[in-house]
Amino acid sequence: ADTMHAIMVAMVLRKNRPSSFITLLLMTTDTPIIPFLPVLDALDLTSNEVLMEEKALRLPIMTNNWPAQYGYMPLTCVDLAYTDTGLYLRFYSRGRGLKATISEDGGRVHLDSCVEAFLRMPDEDRYYNFEFNCIGACDASHRLSREESEPLTPEDYLEIRRAASERRDTVFEQRQGIQSFWVSAKISWRILGLIRSSQIPDHIEGNFYKCGDETVIPHFASWQPIHNAEPDFHRPESFARLDLAPRS
Repeated sequence: ADTMHAIMVAMVLRKNRPSSFITLLLMTTDTPIIPFLPVLDALDLTSNEVLMEEKALRLPIMTNNWPAQYGYMPLTCVDLAYTDTGLYLRFYSRGRGLKATISEDGGRVHLDSCVEAFLRMPDEDRYYNFEFNCIGACDASHRLSREESEPLTPEDYLEIRRAASERRDTVFEQRQGIQSFWVSAKISWRILGLIRSSQIPDHIEGNFYKCGDETVIPHFASWQPIHNAEPDFHRPESFARLDLAPRS
């Protein structure tokens, strides 16, 4: 099982790199570095795929924390980069089935085929959760815990730029067979509590997830491991540091 997991992670990390580089990434414990790519602000989210593929940080969302209850895990990763105006994320996932029943922001998108980013600024107790289903609908909050949260405003949701492989106005209960999807998003620094670019820190903290609570095969995967008896992504103790590359 460990060997197969390593192979799957290598496939996610590959990005046309040699096998020796993949091996190095699998072995390293260094802090990941999110690159500074200012040209992203000039690109539409539907046209930044090549740049994100070649230059962004790629993280595998391939940790199965509850294999006894939920043995299935799709192939999933997230690419990350940042600019003076915000953080860019591009998720990709491939696996059994696809579901999108929520089209409005603020809904229970985690029941659908869903990818998630939980982020925290340095020295903060609160964190932000951003959850996207495969058509780009978003559920997001500023949280102290699972129970204590402040939802984003309608204006905040409008500021989260999004694009997805599936049309936003197309909802469907279940697509069978092997399916894939991508979701690209930009989260502004303002939404994350920063007013000026001079306030951008040298690192952030977070974890990234893939879930589908009511999909054909329910699953719960993460980037960093979660130590909890039952599936629960609201575990900020699982967050890891992500350095931001120097701006130049």
